[in-house]
Amino acid sequence: MTSLATLVLAFARVGLGAFGGGVGAIPLIQYELVTRSGWLSPQGFDQVLALSQVTPGPIAVNAATFVGLAQGGLAGALLATGAVVGTPLAALEILRRLLLRASPERAERFRQALGPAVAGLFLLALLPLLRASLTNLTHGLLLGACLGATRLPVFRKHPPLLVAAAGLAGLALFHLLPPLLGSSLRFLSVKIS
Repeated sequence: MTSLATLVLAFARVGLGAFGGGVGAIPLIQYELVTRSGWLSPQGFDQVLALSQVTPGPIAVNAATFVGLAQGGLAGALLATGAVVGTPLAALEILRRLLLRASPERAERFRQALGPAVAGLFLLALLPLLRASLTNLTHGLLLGACLGATRLPVFRKHPPLLVAAAGLAGLALFHLLPPLLGSSLRFLSVKIS
């Protein structure tokens, strides 16, 4: 069982470093939970990530609640979730007060610098997901189809429909069709090295 202080510190770091939220926070969450603490295996992290994406709420909050519960019980879940939410709120309040005291030009330069920083975090999050997806031909084809589908007007207007369509395609390709068609779907498991 992990100490509650260790949980709080780990998720406070996630909360402070999770600029851009959601996908932008994934590399930091993975570093804290897999590399630094060893609380999760890479496969366990993938499961937490998948669960966090299909349950309501931000990825970091869902991960904090799940890992906090697993590592420290109910108190761990509450403290980890509080740390991942409370720490950035405190930091934002401090930053807000500093920006109120800064000159308008300096405050505007700071705001303009945030855009490229957040874009970089999204890129960092996207690269490991792409690497994992492209180790299997079917995963790569499904990813390409989803990226292409983002250009369709219906999915541009209603992005959750794309998420639902991709989920149904994955369910069909990996769970429903193989038992029905057997060896004729061997191409689904082709590994790319």
